[in-house]
Amino acid sequence: MSNQFPPPSDPQYNPQAGGLPTYTGPAQDPGYGFGPVAPQKMPGVVRAAQIILWVLGGLLILGSVGLIFTVNPETAGAALGVNVCLLVAAGMAFRFGTVGHGIRVTCIVLMSVQIVMALGGAANGNPAGLLPLLAAIAVVVLLSQSIAGAWFKRPRTPAPGQAYAG
Repeated sequence: MSNQFPPPSDPQYNPQAGGLPTYTGPAQDPGYGFGPVAPQKMPGVVRAAQIILWVLGGLLILGSVGLIFTVNPETAGAALGVNVCLLVAAGMAFRFGTVGHGIRVTCIVLMSVQIVMALGGAANGNPAGLLPLLAAIAVVVLLSQSIAGAWFKRPRTPAPGQAYAG
């Protein structure tokens, strides 16, 4: 028996000519019914915080090495001791792309402690404490934004051969 009505020639409506018709309604929206979609690429605010931490950590190490040779090792040790939170956070910034929400909270706490230490240094008349103070404030502001929270809370799939430690 032959078909009296031939299929339409438009491939969008002809399942035989190009697959099933597509529907572009809200059910195909990635965030529909599931809340906001986590970013797949590191947001600019997280990258900016990462770069600030790396630059300040590098400047701190170079400045401390310079203090060892120009002033004395005790002064260099004092500079490192006052900014130890900054150094730890700079090391943690290398893992911003792979770890979860705990590192974000830890960096915010460390930078808050760094703000208090830098304020103490500035109160004692140390002008070198202003740069770590401003950087710590910037990192706290950047990591406290909601897009940064979405980045660190995004779902991850474990790498092949690794167990998921969510």
